[in-house]
Amino acid sequence: MLPKPAKQIFDEMWDKVKRLERYEIKREVGPGWLPRGTIPFGISVRNGIATFTVYAEFMIDAEDQVTAYLENLERDEEE
Repeated sequence: MLPKPAKQIFDEMWDKVKRLERYEIKREVGPGWLPRGTIPFGISVRNGIATFTVYAEFMIDAEDQVTAYLENLERDEEE
């Protein structure tokens, strides 16, 4: 099988980028909670609520990204 031409790869990626939507996912966090390490999206924290600004095709994808990020933080704290 031949590799895809660069233009085809670019066109496919560009189509996906154009479908991305901006979602704000809110999660309750503990007092004094601060994110650590590389943060893959925007975060603001106010009154124990963290608001994550995530770009994804669907809301469920955005929620999954936030969940995975928070689970990784918890796992790192346990180690």
